[in-house]
Amino acid sequence: MIMRLEMVEKNLVEKLKVASEEQRRNAVKVACELAFQACPVDVPIVVESLRELCLGNKLTTEQVSGLDDLAAQLDERYFDLQDSMEEGQNLDVRVLQIFSQARAVSALSLAGGDDSLMAAAEAIYEASSAVDDGANIFKSVLSVLPES
Repeated sequence: MIMRLEMVEKNLVEKLKVASEEQRRNAVKVACELAFQACPVDVPIVVESLRELCLGNKLTTEQVSGLDDLAAQLDERYFDLQDSMEEGQNLDVRVLQIFSQARAVSALSLAGGDDSLMAAAEAIYEASSAVDDGANIFKSVLSVLPES
């Protein structure tokens, strides 16, 4: 199965493949921190989960479930706002912000669960989708991974 991240940053995926579990977790932590710096989500489940991730802890099943629910709610708001717009009308900043928040929350959910390569790649991809320029996230993530 091809990972979405492979389509935009194949070199990063190759480095993730040879990285240790700890190195992947660190890479995902960096991606999530940058995503939330760019688009903060001031909701208790997010604040607590991000804190746990930054401390190097895995998230509980309840935290991951809560984050998944929040990401789904944000996605629903985004789609509702998008559907209510007039045809040809540009997306406004508020709509794009909700999309970015949903991606950041989704990245955190993925980051806090499984330690697999797929989860790490998906979390980094989602985090990069939360910001205007995903290349900055890729560059920062690459800087914490070992040279091959």
